[in-house]
Amino acid sequence: MAKVTRLTLDNNGGLERRRLHLREISDNHEGPLETVGQDLRQARLLKGEELAQISRVLRIRKDHLEALEESDFEALPGRAYAIGFARSYAGYLGLDGKACVERLKTEIAGRGEVKEGPVPVSEPRDRKWPQSAIVFAVLLAIAVIYGIYYLAVAVNRMASQPVPPVPPQLAAQAGLPPPPAQPPSAPAVPAAATAPAAAAAAPLPDGRVYGAENRSRITLRAHKPTRVTVLGPNNRLYLDRQFQPGDSYLVPDSLGLTVSSSDGGALEMILDGSSVGYAGNDGTASNGLSLDPQALTEKKTRG
Repeated sequence: MAKVTRLTLDNNGGLERRRLHLREISDNHEGPLETVGQDLRQARLLKGEELAQISRVLRIRKDHLEALEESDFEALPGRAYAIGFARSYAGYLGLDGKACVERLKTEIAGRGEVKEGPVPVSEPRDRKWPQSAIVFAVLLAIAVIYGIYYLAVAVNRMASQPVPPVPPQLAAQAGLPPPPAQPPSAPAVPAAATAPAAAAAAPLPDGRVYGAENRSRITLRAHKPTRVTVLGPNNRLYLDRQFQPGDSYLVPDSLGLTVSSSDGGALEMILDGSSVGYAGNDGTASNGLSLDPQALTEKKTRG
């Protein structure tokens, strides 16, 4: 449809231009209006707003607003929707919503009931899970994982448990052959006593030497992989390394040094070329062992 340019004065006395349809111009008269739709259109034109803008604000489809202005009730989804649209539209334009609704009911009654049917007023938004549901899902997943792990451990323990032998009396009653005689077992030797001896007996590879520039009376030598940390006064760090078999460290001639090892039975201490033993028991961490020559001499004396 053709458009014309409407010239009006704005608040500052200047000219205001706006493009209007001829259909809107024909309906823009000062005489009494017959329908609610004509009143709504007239009020909208006086405010200078477009249907698309009002549609976004009220979340009512533009074609439904056009049908309401043209009193095309058949294009609306139903009587309840038509009344609701009219109330919202009139309130937005500053009209008496209650009066508009009463007039609209009279118009609808004069034309017969409008067809009823569902219609989506606005597009549904993306559904987001509430934070509490996310937390519950995470906790549920953790519980399921823990349950599976616990079940696997229990099954493994049941499978690894040895079956006790049948008592001789029950075996005789059932006619089963007697169990084979077990050879006498050797007395158990504490691991702490055997590990250092075994480590000392095994030949060590040529490992890396740390602190070669130090003047030293004490040497730390690893027989197995272990973490070695040497600290001085005020927790000054001298060494913190993972030692491999054969690695050694020349301890500087300073008082107040201590050594810690993740495996005390893997770290041999040598004073003036003579071994004074190991930093601790095999497989047990040793912490804060003094590296003063006098303390090592007393350790060697005690054995």
